Amino acid sequence: MVNSRTSASSRTPHVVVTYQGDDEIADQQQHSLLLPDRATGASVGEKRQCRCWKRLVLVISILAIGIGIFEAAFHGKEAESLQAAKNKIHQLEQELSNKVKGGYNQVLATISHGTPSDHVPNGKEAGLSMDRDVQRVMGKSVIVLKTGASVLFERLPVQLLLAQSAFQPRLDDTSQSDQARPSMLVYSDSALQLGEFTVHDALANVSSFVRNNKEFSQQYTELHSLLDNDQDREWTATEFKDGWKLDKWKFLYMWQDAFRHHPDADWYIGYEADTFVFWKSLFKFLSQQDASREHIFGCGSILMRGNELFANGGCPYIMSGTLMRSTFGKDDKFASKFDSDVSTSCCGDAELSIALRKHASVPIDKLGDSGSRFQNQRPREILFDADKWCEPILNFHHLKPHEVAVWTQIEIDIRSKKRANQTILHSDVFDYIVTKPLKIALDTLAQNETSSHLLPTKQHWQAFTNADHGVRQARPVPDPDACQKQCLESNGCTTWLWSKPNNHDQHADCHMMHYAVRIGEPYNGAEQRTSGWIAKRIHEFQLQHRCNDPPAA
Repeated sequence: MVNSRTSASSRTPHVVVTYQGDDEIADQQQHSLLLPDRATGASVGEKRQCRCWKRLVLVISILAIGIGIFEAAFHGKEAESLQAAKNKIHQLEQELSNKVKGGYNQVLATISHGTPSDHVPNGKEAGLSMDRDVQRVMGKSVIVLKTGASVLFERLPVQLLLAQSAFQPRLDDTSQSDQARPSMLVYSDSALQLGEFTVHDALANVSSFVRNNKEFSQQYTELHSLLDNDQDREWTATEFKDGWKLDKWKFLYMWQDAFRHHPDADWYIGYEADTFVFWKSLFKFLSQQDASREHIFGCGSILMRGNELFANGGCPYIMSGTLMRSTFGKDDKFASKFDSDVSTSCCGDAELSIALRKHASVPIDKLGDSGSRFQNQRPREILFDADKWCEPILNFHHLKPHEVAVWTQIEIDIRSKKRANQTILHSDVFDYIVTKPLKIALDTLAQNETSSHLLPTKQHWQAFTNADHGVRQARPVPDPDACQKQCLESNGCTTWLWSKPNNHDQHADCHMMHYAVRIGEPYNGAEQRTSGWIAKRIHEFQLQHRCNDPPAA
C-alpha cells in the first residue's frame, strides 16, 4: 500500500511545553516524543504545571483501564485463571460503557475546559463558541470516524472522549438538524456498543461480489469467527494481523451507510483514530467554504495506478453535501459500482475520491483549495517554510493515543494566548515541537543573550529527508562538525544532516536544508546519523515572518 501511493504536494513569545525523549535516546523508544519534558518545564508556574499534570493523569488513567487490565490479565502471573481474565474483560466493558454513557463528564471537563484562566486571556472568550458561522457549520456536518477491530480498544476511547469534549456530537441515527452539534458515526470491521457510542460494522452490507471475493471472505470470516467464539474480545482482535486487507473495502460502504442515515448535511467529514484534529479550526475553515458546490478537501495524494489524485484518508477529508447528493444520493447502490476497482486497488480512500470526482455533476479534477492546512504527518515531520509559517493548520496524523491527549492540552494552551475565534497557525505549533537543545538556543536568542548552545545538535536523529524541499547535498565530510561548518558557510542553511553508512568509510554524506526548518524524528537504523540546527538563522526566520495578518480560517 505504501509503495502504491505518494504525496501530492505569530510565533508565540515563549515555549511552554517541551518534550521528553530529548535527553536520552533510550527513552525515545519507550516514550512519546510529545510528552512534556518536566525538567525544562520549570519556567511555567507551579499551578499551571499541576493542572496540566492532573489532566494528563486523568486521560492516561482512562487509557490504563483499556491497557493495564489486559496486560495484567494476559501477560501477568501465570497462576491467574482464564476465568479471572474473562471476568476482568467483562468488568472493563462495563466500566467503559458506564463512563462513556455519563461518568466521563467530569473527566471531559478537565480535559477540555480547565480553569477560567486557561481559557480567558485578558477576560475575553478564547474559544470559538460564540462564532455563529461555526455553530451553523457544526450543526450541518456529519463526522465519520474509521477504525479497525485490531486497534479499536487502543485508539477509540480517547477519540470518543475528545469528540465529546470538542463538539458533543449527536449519536442518534436521525437526520434532524441541530443548531450547534454535528452528527457522528463510528465504523470498524465489526460492530460494538460502548455506552452511547455505537460502532458500526462498515462491511455488514457489502455486495455479493465483495462477499465472494476470496481474500475478503477469508479475512472477514476469520476475524468474526475469532470475535464470536472468544469472549476475550480485545486480546483476540489485536491478534488479528490482517485488518489492513479489509480496510480498503470500508470507505465506499461506510459512506453509503452514513449518507443513508444523514442525507441532508452540508459537510461530510472523515478521519481516522490515529489523527488529531483542531476541530474548532476545521469548522472555522468550513464556515468560509461554499457547501452548495461540489467539493473534496483534504491532503492531496496520488494513486500510482492511473496517476489519480485523491484525498488521503489519514487526514480529515471532507465532501460537500452537494457532491454526496449527486453521487450517493442518486444511486443507493453507488458503492457497489466500484467493487471491481477496489478489489485490485491498494487503497480504499483513493477509490472513494476517484469515484466521487469522476461521478460528480461536473467531473472534479482537483481538490478544494486548502493550502497546507491538512497534514498527513506527525508534528515533527512537518516542513516549516515561509509559505506555511502563517498558514492555519488543521490536523496531525500517525499519533499514538496518549499523544492525541497531550495535543488536546497543547491546543488549550495555544488558544489561551490568542484572541477569540483566531485559528491555530503552523507557527503556533512550531514552538511546541522543537527539541530541547534547539529550544534552549532559541530561548537564549529571544533574550538577546549569547551562549555556546546556539548550534544545537542531536545524535541518532534525522531532521529531514533528502527529498524534502530546500535540501542540497554538500561535500562528503569525515564528521558532523565538518558538516555543520558547511551549513554555516552556506547562505540560508538552517539545518544539516550528517549520515555515515558504516565505520569503514572515511567520509560520510552531508545534506543541508535551506530557507525552511524541519525538526525530524529519532533515527533507529544501522547508520550513524546526526542532525543540527543554526539557531540564529531560525530565530531570524521567525522575526522576519511575524504573523500580523494571518488568514481568518
